[in-house]
Amino acid sequence: MTAAEYQSMSLDELRRYMLAHREDQNAFQIYVDRSKAEGRMVTLDMNDPNWEERLTDRIQSSTN
Repeated sequence: MTAAEYQSMSLDELRRYMLAHREDQNAFQIYVDRSKAEGRMVTLDMNDPNWEERLTDRIQSSTN
């Protein structure tokens, strides 16, 4: 597949494709980039003493 084809998929469609084609590194990278851009990916800094609180806040805000 091409990057344009990945971009035409919804994020959920791309996720399903990526899980079915785990060897497709291009699809994986595009999925990660889009997930970050749409705010669906959480990055944790394990050196942050408040990482658990930040994660809990993020989970609560995404379920509201």
